[in-house]
Amino acid sequence: MVQVRRISDALKVRAQHQADDIAHDDTRRQLTFAEWDREADEVAGGLAAAGLAPGDRVFLPISNRHAVEMAITVFAVFRAGGIACPINTRLSPAEIRDFAALTTPRFCITDVPETVASLDLAGCWSVDAMPRDIAALPDQASLDANGDAEILGTSGTTGKIKGVVISHPDLMTGLNPTHRDRSNSTLHALPLTGSGGNLGIVMLPVRGGATAITQPKFDPKGFLELASEKQPDLIYLVPSMLRLVLDHPDVSQYPLAGVKYLMTGTAPLPHDSVKRAAQLWPHLRIRNSYGMSEGGIGIATTSKEQVLKPGCVGKLPAHMQLRDESGQVITEPNVIGEIYGKQRHPRRYWNDPDATAASFRDGWTKTGDLGYVDDDGDLIMAGRSKELIIRGGYNITPLEIETVLHQHPAVQQAAVVGVPHDVLGEDVAAAVTLRPGAQARPDDILSFCRQHLADNKVPRTLLVLPEMPLNPNGKILKKELTGPLTEAAARRRTG
Repeated sequence: MVQVRRISDALKVRAQHQADDIAHDDTRRQLTFAEWDREADEVAGGLAAAGLAPGDRVFLPISNRHAVEMAITVFAVFRAGGIACPINTRLSPAEIRDFAALTTPRFCITDVPETVASLDLAGCWSVDAMPRDIAALPDQASLDANGDAEILGTSGTTGKIKGVVISHPDLMTGLNPTHRDRSNSTLHALPLTGSGGNLGIVMLPVRGGATAITQPKFDPKGFLELASEKQPDLIYLVPSMLRLVLDHPDVSQYPLAGVKYLMTGTAPLPHDSVKRAAQLWPHLRIRNSYGMSEGGIGIATTSKEQVLKPGCVGKLPAHMQLRDESGQVITEPNVIGEIYGKQRHPRRYWNDPDATAASFRDGWTKTGDLGYVDDDGDLIMAGRSKELIIRGGYNITPLEIETVLHQHPAVQQAAVVGVPHDVLGEDVAAAVTLRPGAQARPDDILSFCRQHLADNKVPRTLLVLPEMPLNPNGKILKKELTGPLTEAAARRRTG
């Protein structure tokens, strides 16, 4: 009988109970639970034979083209006693070097060897030639069940990349290695290097016995075709991906008859995307989720009424709180505060005690996200605290304005930021992209805003861009918009 001390032990239990079931499918290769278990052992032994010591970091810049190999290597690192460091291959070379400098990996397994050629590594292998030596597999009972398992790179939307440390007890939270999920398969295109892709998708088969189907590289039509071909029970699309799918001219040709659930999250969800998806696929149960790599946060809508409520991510649970600027818990409805989440297994930033102290306090995660609880007890997102615009002494949340911009029939993406103003302190500026084939002038969009927003919330500056700057997870990089919007606002005031 297998003693389940770590999630890598739970894979062995799955392999005994669901040996021939498909665990991972990246459209290039399907991996059964038995194959996953065996190959994780082989590669773990190979790493140990190469000299991997407990606690050594293993750098894993592996794209979704090799999602099967990502799953194998992550669990191989666990079984070798190392710490897995997945990193998105779409990051810039400088960002990849920064993450390597932070985590100081000893070894690397990758499908983009050119991105790590300059790194100082004791060994680096291609996913096609991973080290394998089953005879050198460490005794699993000798490995620390309470040690660090992974370091996940944050998205880097606001500054230098940081590494969130995930422990083995953290990965074991709520694990039942013989439980079977109602959703027997999930199709997604999330990078397998962040919280949603790694903790959600890589671990999904072990946690629930389901098949994780990964689109190698996201494109809207290809995703619809995969959904029709694979007939997954659940599809997961971040809001930017969902919008691109809904805007595809052929979307109505894909009824998704075999799909039961549509899950979205990781970024604010434009309300009109929910309405359009509900009209297009009325049989789908749509769920909007909210979570973060730093942990302590996990919530989702559970009803159609909730998901159709703009900004709603579900009932505020006991492990989450709203606090005011002084840190006091907010209990009144409709009062905006910062969201905190209780950590059962506290996380930290790797080699960054100052950032850890700022974000992790007394077992709680300080998210930087703003929200309020409405009269129904639902948590309504209101944006990021750092993005709060104070215009003439009034607090304005960009999310409220972005929600209105997304309702304009020509707008595909929208982002609102505060720009300096000599008199008001800050003013409201926005950038948008347009849907394929759509046309709209800035004045047309601003006129629409005036019909739906208070005057002080209407952007004074609006740019129509050919494309938005996005990070590898599909989130808009507002820091890259601040400069152009500040310059545009200054030109408007002087011109």
